[in-house]
Amino acid sequence: MQAKVGVGWADFRASPDQEVRGFVGLNLLYATLVSHNMDEAAEIVSEHEIRKYDRSNILGDYRRWPALAQEALEREASAVDFSDINHVVLCGMGGSAASCDVVREWLDDVDVVVVKDYHLPKWAGGRDLVIAVTYSGNTEETLSCYSEALKRGMPLVTISSGGTIEVSSRKRGVPHNKVSSGLAPRAAFPLLFYTLVEVLRKMDIVCSRRFEEAKSSAKMLDFYSRRIFPEVPLKENISKQVASFIYQEIPKVYGSERIRCAVERFRRMISENGKWHAMSDVLPELCHNEIVSYIIGNPRLRIILMRTKSDPLEISKRFDIVKEIFLKSQHKVMELMPEGSSLLDFIISYFYFLDVATVYLAIKNRQEPAKTENIDYLKERLGRELNYVSKLSL
Repeated sequence: MQAKVGVGWADFRASPDQEVRGFVGLNLLYATLVSHNMDEAAEIVSEHEIRKYDRSNILGDYRRWPALAQEALEREASAVDFSDINHVVLCGMGGSAASCDVVREWLDDVDVVVVKDYHLPKWAGGRDLVIAVTYSGNTEETLSCYSEALKRGMPLVTISSGGTIEVSSRKRGVPHNKVSSGLAPRAAFPLLFYTLVEVLRKMDIVCSRRFEEAKSSAKMLDFYSRRIFPEVPLKENISKQVASFIYQEIPKVYGSERIRCAVERFRRMISENGKWHAMSDVLPELCHNEIVSYIIGNPRLRIILMRTKSDPLEISKRFDIVKEIFLKSQHKVMELMPEGSSLLDFIISYFYFLDVATVYLAIKNRQEPAKTENIDYLKERLGRELNYVSKLSL
C-alpha cells in the first residue's frame, strides 16, 4: 500500500519482498505486516498499559523535550575565557555522553574528542578544552577525567544538575552550568546538548551559522512532539510503528557513519528503555564484512535502515544495494527518513521519535522503561567494594 501524506510518504507492503518503507513526514499511514498484527500492537500500548508500566512517567519527560531545549538555549552559559584551543575533549557516560556524541558528529570542522572512560587521552594538555558532562554530577568515570584535567591545569567547564562535580566546581572556581534535575539522564538529552551548544557558542567554537542550525534543530522536537505520543493513533504514529515492527524480534539497526550517534543511541535505548537486545552497524564499514552474513535468512531479524536526505550519492547507492541484499535473503526491512534540512535536524529527529519508540517497546514487553536495575546494582557494588570516587582529588 502506498500513500502520500503532506511532505512525507509511506509505503508499507505485505508483499513477498517484505519491505516496509517509512519516509517520515507529516505523518505515516497504517500498514499491515505479514508477521505483525498492528491492531493487536495498538491494544498493547493502551492508556491502561501505559499507566501500569510507565510508573515513573518517562513519557512525560519526553513530552517536555521541546521546552527543555528552549530552557537550555535561553540560559546564559558559564565558560572559560580561553582562545586558540587545539582540541575539545568532551567527557561523559551513558545518557550524558549522548550530547557529546552529537556535538562530535555535528561540528565536523572542530577537533572534538569524546571520552567515555576513566582517563583522559595521554596527549591532552594545557591547550585542550575539557567539558565534563554528568547529569547526576556523580558519575565516577567523568569525575575521574575531571580530576585529571584539574591536575594537568587544562581549561575546564562542567555541566550537571548538581552532585559532586557541582560542589567541586564551585570550590575550585571551575565554570559550572547547572541544569534542571529530576529526569533520567537519557531523558535529559535536550538540557545537556543545548547547554553544551551554549557553552561552545560563548567560547566562539560554535559560530553564528552553527548556532542557527542548533535553534532550527530544536524546532524538530516541537514538530515530532505532536506526532509520536499515545494520543496519536498507530496509523499516524511512527514511534508506535517502529516499536511494533521490532517487538519480540531481533532488531538490527543500520545507518551511515555521519549519524553514528543516532544509530548507537537507538540501539542503546532499545536496551535501556525497551529492556530488549539489539545490534547495530554503520555504512560504509558494514559493506566490507557484515553483509556477508545475509547469505542465510533469519526470520527473527528486523532490519531498520536509518537514512537522511543529505546522504551523499556514494552512501545512498550503498543503502539501495544492501537493501536489495537484505530483501533477497527474505529479511524484513523498515526504511526511515526523518524531516529536516540539516544533519543536526536529522540526528535530533531520530533521537526523539526513536527514543519514544523504545518506551512503547518497554510497555509492550511489560517492563517499566525508566528502571535500570542492573545499572543500579552495578553502581552499588562498585561503591561498596571499590569506592573509586573517594580516591580522587576533587
